Amino acid sequence: MHTNDYDFKNFVQDMTVMVERSQNDNECVVEAERLVGKLIQSQSWLPSEKRRPSEEGYSRHLLYCDPEDRFEVIALVWKPGQRTTLHDHDDTWGAEGVVAGKVKVTNYIRLEELSGGNIVKLQHTDTIIVNEQNTGKLLPPADCHILEGVGNKPAITIHVYGKQLRKFRVFTPLDEEGLYLAKEKRVEYSPA
Repeated sequence: MHTNDYDFKNFVQDMTVMVERSQNDNECVVEAERLVGKLIQSQSWLPSEKRRPSEEGYSRHLLYCDPEDRFEVIALVWKPGQRTTLHDHDDTWGAEGVVAGKVKVTNYIRLEELSGGNIVKLQHTDTIIVNEQNTGKLLPPADCHILEGVGNKPAITIHVYGKQLRKFRVFTPLDEEGLYLAKEKRVEYSPA
């Protein structure tokens, strides 16, 4: 039987080296996605308390935050049908991978900021199903999406962002097609 020797400690070490050496956000997101793909080949590194879904909505667990605020790692747990609102990632890059189950990702690109950022013009780019052991990445302005757990079992996703996300914006559609009201929201984590 093949075992995956790459664990969360190795992942954090590799991410730390990568952010120290990287020249730009594009390099970071490409390498972070590769490392997430390597990590999610196994589930054994993820503690059982970080795998539990919630009845109230998807669970959000902080797994690691770099002491110099260069990246964070979180786990999200989704029951089928649980979803995010349309949101951004506070102008940072991100890489995501599905550890278990599958999620639907509805992606948007930011075209324009109006009224000091209170109104945003977004365009839908695609909707994809991301299966177990698959990854994706986001880089502003293409960092807006809706995530939803799909299928008949809970999904677990791992997300790495280029800083600790303390806030993000959620978008509510306005009457004019493509325009959205942007509202800042503070990041909250699920209890362990």
